[in-house]
Amino acid sequence: MTRSELLRLIATLGWVVAVALIAAERRIVRKLQRANATAPQRATPLALWSPLMRFRLARLIRSGAVVSSGPGGFYLDPDGFAGYQRRRRRRALTMLVVMLPLFGALWWFSGR
Repeated sequence: MTRSELLRLIATLGWVVAVALIAAERRIVRKLQRANATAPQRATPLALWSPLMRFRLARLIRSGAVVSSGPGGFYLDPDGFAGYQRRRRRRALTMLVVMLPLFGALWWFSGR
């Protein structure tokens, strides 16, 4: 396997993992929104069968988007979730600003 094939494989696997993480997060948020669990009084249990979903739930809790209210009950904090989305968008934009010039330079110099 050549170096370029290995890099393509790693990039593809990275995209697959990223898509799976985003899908797991969306499932969690959708479950809480459908249950109208947006306050401690309306907290609902979440059946998280996937390790990926448990990982994403832990991240949502750490960021303040989801709050645990006792044994097995969770609710979506609207303000915390809005802040989480803002931070995620800012991080994605920062990555674009850093990566696009880098990829442009690599493309430019690889053609010479």
